[in-house]
Amino acid sequence: MLADMKKLVEGFVRDETTRLSADDIETAISLATQRYDQDRPRTKVEDVVSAGGDTLPLPASWATESELVSVEHPVGEYPACYLPGSIYTAPSGDLLRIGDVLSSGVECRLTFTVPHVVSGVVDTIPGSNREAVAAYAAALLLEQLSAAAINDGDSTIMADSTDRRTKSQEYASRARGLKARYTEALGIGSGASTQAAGTTVAWPSRARLTSGIYRHG
Repeated sequence: MLADMKKLVEGFVRDETTRLSADDIETAISLATQRYDQDRPRTKVEDVVSAGGDTLPLPASWATESELVSVEHPVGEYPACYLPGSIYTAPSGDLLRIGDVLSSGVECRLTFTVPHVVSGVVDTIPGSNREAVAAYAAALLLEQLSAAAINDGDSTIMADSTDRRTKSQEYASRARGLKARYTEALGIGSGASTQAAGTTVAWPSRARLTSGIYRHG
Protein backbone atom coordinates (compact mmCIF):
# COMPACT_ATOMS: atom_id res chain seq x y z
CA MET A 1 0.00 0.00 0.00
CA LEU A 2 0.99 3.65 -0.35
CA ALA A 3 1.88 4.03 3.33
CA ASP A 4 4.28 1.08 3.14
CA MET A 5 5.84 2.39 -0.07
CA LYS A 6 6.40 5.78 1.58
CA LYS A 7 8.27 4.09 4.43
CA LEU A 8 10.53 2.28 1.98
CA VAL A 9 11.26 5.51 0.10
CA GLU A 10 11.93 7.45 3.30
CA GLY A 11 14.35 4.71 4.35
CA PHE A 12 16.39 5.32 1.20
CA VAL A 13 16.53 9.12 1.64
CA ARG A 14 17.00 8.84 5.43
CA ASP A 15 17.72 12.16 7.16
CA GLU A 16 16.82 14.15 4.03
CA THR A 17 13.09 13.57 4.63
CA THR A 18 12.87 16.86 6.55
CA ARG A 19 13.56 18.70 3.27
CA LEU A 20 10.88 16.81 1.39
CA SER A 21 7.13 17.29 1.64
CA ALA A 22 4.55 14.53 1.63
CA ASP A 23 3.55 15.71 -1.85
CA ASP A 24 7.16 15.41 -3.05
CA ILE A 25 7.29 11.80 -1.91
CA GLU A 26 3.89 10.87 -3.38
CA THR A 27 4.79 12.48 -6.71
CA ALA A 28 8.06 10.53 -6.83
CA ILE A 29 6.19 7.29 -6.11
CA SER A 30 3.71 8.09 -8.89
CA LEU A 31 6.53 8.72 -11.38
CA ALA A 32 8.37 5.58 -10.30
CA THR A 33 5.17 3.58 -10.75
CA GLN A 34 4.82 4.99 -14.28
CA ARG A 35 8.40 3.92 -15.01
CA TYR A 36 7.61 0.46 -13.68
CA ASP A 37 4.58 0.39 -16.02
CA GLN A 38 6.97 0.69 -18.95
CA ASP A 39 9.36 -1.99 -17.69
CA ARG A 40 6.82 -4.46 -16.29
CA PRO A 41 3.43 -3.89 -17.97
CA ARG A 42 0.41 -5.13 -16.06
CA THR A 43 -1.97 -7.18 -18.23
CA LYS A 44 -5.64 -8.04 -17.86
CA VAL A 45 -7.91 -10.46 -19.73
CA GLU A 46 -11.59 -9.74 -20.38
CA ASP A 47 -14.22 -11.22 -22.68
CA VAL A 48 -16.31 -8.92 -24.87
CA VAL A 49 -19.28 -9.64 -27.13
CA SER A 50 -19.49 -8.50 -30.73
CA ALA A 51 -22.44 -6.41 -31.80
CA GLY A 52 -21.79 -7.58 -35.34
CA GLY A 53 -19.32 -6.28 -37.89
CA ASP A 54 -15.57 -5.66 -37.76
CA THR A 55 -15.39 -3.77 -34.47
CA LEU A 56 -15.53 -4.81 -30.81
CA PRO A 57 -16.42 -2.86 -27.67
CA LEU A 58 -13.51 -1.91 -25.44
CA PRO A 59 -13.36 -3.90 -22.18
CA ALA A 60 -14.66 -2.34 -18.98
CA SER A 61 -11.17 -2.11 -17.46
CA TRP A 62 -9.67 -0.36 -20.49
CA ALA A 63 -7.76 2.80 -19.49
CA THR A 64 -6.42 5.76 -21.43
CA GLU A 65 -2.92 4.30 -21.15
CA SER A 66 -3.97 0.77 -22.14
CA GLU A 67 -2.44 -1.08 -25.08
CA LEU A 68 -3.98 -4.03 -26.90
CA VAL A 69 -1.97 -7.25 -26.71
CA SER A 70 -4.19 -9.82 -28.40
CA VAL A 71 -7.72 -10.66 -29.63
CA GLU A 72 -8.55 -14.35 -29.17
CA HIS A 73 -11.31 -15.91 -31.29
CA PRO A 74 -12.74 -18.48 -31.06
CA VAL A 75 -12.27 -18.44 -27.28
CA GLY A 76 -10.66 -21.46 -25.61
CA GLU A 77 -9.19 -23.18 -28.66
CA TYR A 78 -5.91 -25.10 -28.36
CA PRO A 79 -3.66 -23.87 -29.73
CA ALA A 80 -5.18 -20.43 -29.26
CA CYS A 81 -6.46 -18.61 -32.34
CA TYR A 82 -5.99 -14.87 -32.69
CA LEU A 83 -7.48 -12.17 -34.89
CA PRO A 84 -5.47 -9.17 -36.07
CA GLY A 85 -6.68 -6.11 -34.18
CA SER A 86 -5.91 -2.44 -33.81
CA ILE A 87 -6.96 0.49 -31.67
CA TYR A 88 -8.05 3.39 -33.84
CA THR A 89 -8.09 6.73 -32.04
CA ALA A 90 -10.91 8.92 -33.34
CA PRO A 91 -12.22 12.28 -32.04
CA SER A 92 -15.04 10.39 -30.32
CA GLY A 93 -12.61 8.06 -28.56
CA ASP A 94 -10.78 4.77 -29.08
CA LEU A 95 -12.28 2.11 -31.33
CA LEU A 96 -11.20 -1.54 -31.52
CA ARG A 97 -11.04 -2.80 -35.09
CA ILE A 98 -10.52 -6.46 -35.98
CA GLY A 99 -9.47 -8.18 -39.17
CA ASP A 100 -12.70 -10.12 -39.62
CA VAL A 101 -16.47 -9.62 -39.67
CA LEU A 102 -18.23 -11.33 -36.75
CA SER A 103 -21.86 -12.11 -36.13
CA SER A 104 -23.74 -10.44 -33.30
CA GLY A 105 -23.31 -12.24 -29.98
CA VAL A 106 -19.91 -13.77 -30.81
CA GLU A 107 -17.49 -13.66 -27.87
CA CYS A 108 -13.83 -12.62 -28.08
CA ARG A 109 -11.17 -12.65 -25.37
CA LEU A 110 -9.00 -9.53 -25.12
CA THR A 111 -5.62 -9.27 -23.44
CA PHE A 112 -4.48 -5.70 -22.79
CA THR A 113 -2.35 -3.61 -20.49
CA VAL A 114 -3.57 -1.44 -17.61
CA PRO A 115 -1.57 0.89 -15.34
CA HIS A 116 -0.12 -0.28 -12.05
CA VAL A 117 -1.70 1.36 -9.01
CA VAL A 118 -0.21 2.27 -5.63
CA SER A 119 -2.80 3.86 -3.35
CA GLY A 120 -4.21 3.61 0.13
CA VAL A 121 -6.49 0.74 -0.90
CA VAL A 122 -4.86 -0.86 -3.98
CA ASP A 123 -1.29 -1.92 -4.66
CA THR A 124 -0.56 -3.90 -7.83
CA ILE A 125 3.25 -3.94 -7.64
CA PRO A 126 4.49 -7.46 -6.78
CA GLY A 127 6.26 -7.80 -3.46
CA SER A 128 9.46 -8.87 -5.20
CA ASN A 129 9.68 -5.50 -7.00
CA ARG A 130 8.45 -3.10 -4.32
CA GLU A 131 11.94 -2.29 -3.05
CA ALA A 132 13.13 -1.58 -6.60
CA VAL A 133 10.25 0.85 -7.26
CA ALA A 134 10.88 2.56 -3.92
CA ALA A 135 14.57 2.89 -4.86
CA TYR A 136 13.64 4.57 -8.14
CA ALA A 137 11.29 6.98 -6.36
CA ALA A 138 14.02 7.84 -3.85
CA ALA A 139 16.46 8.44 -6.73
CA LEU A 140 14.09 11.04 -8.20
CA LEU A 141 13.90 12.79 -4.83
CA LEU A 142 17.68 12.80 -4.47
CA GLU A 143 17.98 14.34 -7.94
CA GLN A 144 15.70 17.14 -6.75
CA LEU A 145 17.84 17.63 -3.65
CA SER A 146 20.98 17.67 -5.79
CA ALA A 147 19.60 20.52 -7.89
CA ALA A 148 18.38 22.41 -4.81
CA ALA A 149 21.73 22.10 -3.01
CA ILE A 150 23.44 24.20 -5.69
CA ASN A 151 21.11 27.12 -4.95
CA ASP A 152 21.28 26.97 -1.15
CA GLY A 153 22.94 29.73 0.86
CA ASP A 154 24.98 32.73 -0.25
CA SER A 155 26.74 32.00 -3.52
CA THR A 156 29.27 34.79 -2.89
CA ILE A 157 30.97 32.79 -0.16
CA MET A 158 33.49 30.44 -1.80
CA ALA A 159 33.64 27.93 1.04
CA ASP A 160 29.88 27.57 1.13
CA SER A 161 29.81 27.24 -2.66
CA THR A 162 32.29 24.38 -2.47
CA ASP A 163 30.29 22.67 0.26
CA ARG A 164 27.11 23.00 -1.78
CA ARG A 165 28.73 21.49 -4.85
CA THR A 166 30.01 18.59 -2.73
CA LYS A 167 26.55 18.00 -1.25
CA SER A 168 24.97 18.18 -4.69
CA GLN A 169 27.43 15.61 -6.02
CA GLU A 170 26.69 13.34 -3.06
CA TYR A 171 22.95 13.45 -3.77
CA ALA A 172 23.55 12.82 -7.48
CA SER A 173 25.80 9.85 -6.73
CA ARG A 174 23.23 8.30 -4.41
CA ALA A 175 20.53 8.83 -7.05
CA ARG A 176 22.59 7.04 -9.69
CA GLY A 177 23.21 4.15 -7.33
CA LEU A 178 19.50 3.76 -6.59
CA LYS A 179 18.56 3.86 -10.28
CA ALA A 180 21.17 1.16 -10.89
CA ARG A 181 19.61 -0.84 -8.05
CA TYR A 182 16.24 -0.57 -9.82
CA THR A 183 17.51 -1.73 -13.21
CA GLU A 184 19.54 -4.55 -11.69
CA ALA A 185 16.57 -5.78 -9.63
CA LEU A 186 14.41 -5.92 -12.76
CA GLY A 187 17.21 -7.30 -14.93
CA ILE A 188 17.03 -4.48 -17.46
CA GLY A 189 19.42 -1.93 -18.92
CA SER A 190 23.11 -1.77 -18.16
CA GLY A 191 23.09 -0.42 -14.60
CA ALA A 192 23.31 3.15 -13.44
CA SER A 193 21.44 5.85 -15.30
CA THR A 194 23.40 8.49 -17.15
CA GLN A 195 20.65 11.10 -16.59
CA ALA A 196 22.30 14.23 -15.22
CA ALA A 197 21.17 15.42 -11.83
CA GLY A 198 18.76 18.32 -11.90
CA THR A 199 17.73 17.89 -15.53
CA THR A 200 14.19 17.27 -16.69
CA VAL A 201 13.37 13.59 -17.04
CA ALA A 202 11.62 12.79 -20.32
CA TRP A 203 9.61 9.61 -19.81
CA PRO A 204 9.62 7.54 -23.05
CA SER A 205 6.21 6.93 -24.62
CA ARG A 206 4.80 3.44 -24.92
CA ALA A 207 5.61 1.59 -28.11
CA ARG A 208 2.71 1.53 -30.55
CA LEU A 209 3.49 -1.98 -31.79
CA THR A 210 2.85 -4.74 -29.26
CA SER A 211 2.85 -8.38 -30.33
CA GLY A 212 1.75 -7.46 -33.81
CA ILE A 213 -1.03 -5.13 -32.64
CA TYR A 214 -0.85 -1.71 -34.28
CA ARG A 215 -2.31 1.51 -32.96
CA HIS A 216 -3.35 4.05 -35.59
CA GLY A 217 -3.93 7.68 -34.75
